[in-house]
Amino acid sequence: MKDQTYLQSLLDYNAWANDEIYKVVLDMPLEEVTKERKTSLKSIHVSLNHLLVVEKIWLAHMKGEKHSFDNLRTVLHEDLEELRAAHAAMDQEIKDYAAGLSGDDLEEVVDYELISGNKGSLARAMALTHIVTHGNYHRGWIADMMGQAGVKQPQMDIPVYERAARESGTKLP
Repeated sequence: MKDQTYLQSLLDYNAWANDEIYKVVLDMPLEEVTKERKTSLKSIHVSLNHLLVVEKIWLAHMKGEKHSFDNLRTVLHEDLEELRAAHAAMDQEIKDYAAGLSGDDLEEVVDYELISGNKGSLARAMALTHIVTHGNYHRGWIADMMGQAGVKQPQMDIPVYERAARESGTKLP
């Protein structure tokens, strides 16, 4: 896949969806955000940190760099505002990285090793797509935990994003 415009639109959507989830989380009582629930990532707080950790891991894979993570539940930021800022910066870093890739770079297959030790290879375009779909998957978990806390979940579907982008004057492909 060499379609830079398509991948950038997915990454823009991902950053927007992350921001939408943080808007709701930041209005929640902290005890609900950190409350341990019956989910493999334990809480909303750990789940948000997990999203950031995974984005950092995959960016390192794409750059051919090592990452320092040995646990997918690593908490990088206890403070939610700091976590939100770090995640927004990471979303921008990924968008900037992807914007600098040529079509051939997007199709280049990179090797990776997961924390579990499993190894594989994936084209950069698919790794970028994975970041977006992985984010959607876990934002769904977070939305479920919000529902358990009695909080109205944000609507984060692509049509909602596109409507919000058009209403704000954001240029869409």
